[in-house]
Amino acid sequence: MCFGEIVNRRRFLASSLAAAAAATAAVGSPLSAAAADDEQDRDEKGPGAAGVKFTWFGTNGWEITFGKRTILIDPWFGRFDSGFFSGRFNPNTPLPAPREELIAKHVRKADHILIGHGHWDHMADIPFIARNTGAMVIGSETHANVLRATGQVQEGKIVQVKGGEFMEFDGYTIEVFPGLHSLGPTKKFSVPGHRFSVPPTPAVVGDLPEGDSLIYQITIAEKFRIFLMSTANFIERALTEVQPDVALVASIFSNQIHDYARRLMNSLHKPKVVLPTHWDNFEKPFEAGPKDLTDVFGEAGSLTTFVNQVRTVSPRTRVVVFQDFFQSFAA
Repeated sequence: MCFGEIVNRRRFLASSLAAAAAATAAVGSPLSAAAADDEQDRDEKGPGAAGVKFTWFGTNGWEITFGKRTILIDPWFGRFDSGFFSGRFNPNTPLPAPREELIAKHVRKADHILIGHGHWDHMADIPFIARNTGAMVIGSETHANVLRATGQVQEGKIVQVKGGEFMEFDGYTIEVFPGLHSLGPTKKFSVPGHRFSVPPTPAVVGDLPEGDSLIYQITIAEKFRIFLMSTANFIERALTEVQPDVALVASIFSNQIHDYARRLMNSLHKPKVVLPTHWDNFEKPFEAGPKDLTDVFGEAGSLTTFVNQVRTVSPRTRVVVFQDFFQSFAA
């Protein structure tokens, strides 16, 4: 098994933006030490044996495709500066218009959009994408009310959940678990809160509160399981009988949660593959390439530390880290 690996960039889907990032991504790679293991010679572009492909949009944005189905989680392309990583966070930072051309280039269809939680770096682009794709959007009461506030998503396309739902579709299921937001060193997080009724149209980042964090598991053909967690925190007792093949797991501030990696890997029964997510500095432009947050938060923002923890507690798990945006992994 190869774990802590950086997937070779020649195996990825080409895009002009990824090519621009490639020149800088290799410099100061956050996994230069943890990911020096050998790389498997496989084509990561198309579906693997399970017929599933994962494409990373940066932050916690992912496209998951299998058969004729496309599921998105937290697709967001804004990457603007709110002061969040400079110690000058401004909740009154205006929400810019969606980057329509970039979104059109990378999002061609969607059957479902899953909302991990309601912060701007997860949800700001979802109304626009849902309107353009006609996707069903699944999220909490807060997320549903924010969608309604935008006027862009038909009521019939909004599915309001709170955790515990187990939804049947044609050849696959989506299960919802209650989750928790990650915690910073102060054991708090920015923009908490809920929307229990339809608010005014969101205009600034502070208009998009967390509004509950949700965890999802997609099961394809009753045998291939995908676990999706948008924050580095969870309710251990809520994850019963969860045994994914691939787990998308957030790492930022994970060292603020007691024994995070060991408890999570044990709860997930040590999945075959872990794809770290939500580890990059999402206030830097795509052209700068993905970079972890070690320079901002020290070890609390270190992707290398997280990867080492996972492979220590679950040595048979393959940890795959994307070196550029808009790249794919086949499973």
